[in-house]
Amino acid sequence: MAVTFLPYQHILRLIKKMDTRKDQNMSKNSQKRKLKYANQAEILRSHQRDLDFVLQLQEKLSDILHDFKNYRTLSRHLISDTLAKLIYFIFTTGMGNQTLGEEYTGIVQADIKAYRIPSLSARIMAMMLEYFGERTLLRGLDLLQRYVNDSGNQLTEQSIKLLNLILSRLQSIIPLLILIHKSIFYISGRYYSLGKRLTKIDYAKVYGNPSVDKISWGLRLLGIITLMQSVLKIWQNESQRRNNEEHIKLTETDVHGKCQLCTEAISTTATPCGHIFCWPCISNWLRNKPQCPFCRENVPPQRIVYLMNL
Repeated sequence: MAVTFLPYQHILRLIKKMDTRKDQNMSKNSQKRKLKYANQAEILRSHQRDLDFVLQLQEKLSDILHDFKNYRTLSRHLISDTLAKLIYFIFTTGMGNQTLGEEYTGIVQADIKAYRIPSLSARIMAMMLEYFGERTLLRGLDLLQRYVNDSGNQLTEQSIKLLNLILSRLQSIIPLLILIHKSIFYISGRYYSLGKRLTKIDYAKVYGNPSVDKISWGLRLLGIITLMQSVLKIWQNESQRRNNEEHIKLTETDVHGKCQLCTEAISTTATPCGHIFCWPCISNWLRNKPQCPFCRENVPPQRIVYLMNL
């Protein structure tokens, strides 16, 4: 299958030439026409078509490598579509050409205000952030958290707790930021990915018929629903965090406080489910009813453990 890619520079040069032609009948105060922003539906269709081609390219690469002796070793690098995406990027956006999806929908990556294509460094940075940004950042936070919890470091206990709290929050916030940005794209139609927003790469509509506006309104509604979903996830994460903190406090109270049955003696005996009471109370309770007084889990009397270090 023969594939041709149209260069960005050629497309923008033709459009700029058309836009800079002066019409003798135009008034002096009129300004030249500006590039139009591509809408959400066109950008999504473009990326979907590119994804279809990337999957086909991945299958072709797998078929080619199947003939090599070390196929299984090489196939580990093709489990994901990262290699196919990189190859596709090099021959399209990396070389300043339209992708198949962009050519199909009549859009082009551009710095619309400056009326030029994005620089090569901006295109590479946007690609790196889009393909590897979230994954690399989460992996880095995970490695940092392992180092913090390593017994060989010289951090104080208070510092370890604080760093663990910060790192855990960041690990939960990053996917939410990606989801919130996606909802903003659905609503506004600007900057498909967070990487493109950071590098100021947008999409311009250069030829072809625009999409029906009803589609854009449907995507805006999807964006509002996605934004509501993000807020709900934030609320759920916060509620879960509070419940965990209350559970930790309750456990600490059970260990170091009074028996929850008689409220007088010190808790010295643990059940298999983790609740702690004084020995006389829990042993008498289990003789009458072999269940934990708190969670109602089945607890045979011979399974309770006396904690000698309390």
